[in-house]
Amino acid sequence: MKEYLNHLLGFDENYVEAHQMAVRAAVVFFIALAYVRTGGLRMLGRQSAFDSLTALMLGAILGKAVISHDSFLGTLLAAFVIMILHRLVAWLTFKSSWIGRILKGKSIILFQNNKPVFKNLSRVHITENDLLETVRKNLNVDEMTHVKEIYMDRSGELSVIKK
Repeated sequence: MKEYLNHLLGFDENYVEAHQMAVRAAVVFFIALAYVRTGGLRMLGRQSAFDSLTALMLGAILGKAVISHDSFLGTLLAAFVIMILHRLVAWLTFKSSWIGRILKGKSIILFQNNKPVFKNLSRVHITENDLLETVRKNLNVDEMTHVKEIYMDRSGELSVIKK
C-alpha cells in the first residue's frame, strides 16, 4: 500500500510526474475544503487584510503541494498551521478589541461635520473625488450634502453614513 501511494503521489521522487500532480491536485482540493471549514467562512466572505493574507498564503502553500517534489505531507501540515493561526487570531480579536486594533487596525474617519478630514485622507491616500465616487455608489446622489460621515473600514472599504 505504501509503495502504491508513493507511486500515485510521488512522495519519494525528485520529479513529480503529470499524473502525480493531477492526483495531488485532487487530494489538495478536498484538504483545502476541510481547511477552509477549519478556518471559518469569514476568510472567504469578509476579505479584510487579515483574511486576504491568509487566503494568499494558503493558495501559495497548497499550490506548492501540487507541483513541488518537496514534502507533500509537510506542505499540507504548513497549510494546516496557517489555518489554525487564522482561527486563533480571529478568536483573539473577537475576545479582545485591543488585540483587534493591533492585528486588524481600526476604522478611520474621512468625512465629518460637512467637510473632509484631510489629515486622514492623506494618510490613506484617498482623494475627495474618491469620496464623491463612494457617495454616488452608496447613496445614488452626487453631492456631499446628504452625507453625515464616511469611514474607511478595517477591510479597506469605504462606508457612508447618510444624514
